[in-house]
Amino acid sequence: MIEAMEPPLEQIPDLGPPVWRLHWFRDAFRGEAKAVGARHGVAYSIDERALVEAFFEWASAFERERSGSNRDRRDFAIFSGGLMLRELLRAAPAKGVLAGKVGESVPPDAMARICEFWPEGFLYAQYCLTLVRGILEQDFDLHPAGGAAVEDLRLWQSFRENFAENPSTAVAFFDVFMGQEPNWDAPEYFLSRPAARRAASLPPSAGED
Repeated sequence: MIEAMEPPLEQIPDLGPPVWRLHWFRDAFRGEAKAVGARHGVAYSIDERALVEAFFEWASAFERERSGSNRDRRDFAIFSGGLMLRELLRAAPAKGVLAGKVGESVPPDAMARICEFWPEGFLYAQYCLTLVRGILEQDFDLHPAGGAAVEDLRLWQSFRENFAENPSTAVAFFDVFMGQEPNWDAPEYFLSRPAARRAASLPPSAGED
């Protein structure tokens, strides 16, 4: 389950370029924080300086890896979302305060439990998932269902622990959340990704979109 972004993605023409615009990035992130907070009872405060830092660190990483994007543009969009998740986690622009303990519900709300465990990481991942799914729908007419693992609290616990040791593992965990094959060895390098390696082994015509 992915929260709705404000403004709705379908109302943003040509979603690719606007993600480069800092104003849109900041507004979209605040909208996501509002939506996630309202759903799960979390009050988020946003550090604007840290949010801007995350944006420019992501843009720099994006540019460093962009030269290989023609191998698989769809996979590069997913990879870019993983890079953004890494930079948001590094800069830590949000602070979430729970209004109270998550109550019992039938059926149990797995996402609420995850948000309670890690409200900031949950917000960053939700933002990146929403953004990347919107790009895949708009630019590639794809509607990925994502991985069931996104509702597994144990995976999020592992994500938090591994990120503390190696921030770039955020890229690999984002792939898992998207239902993609992750690259655990060198997740920060696009050309090391399984999809990029497969594309490189194909004849030029077969590897083109």
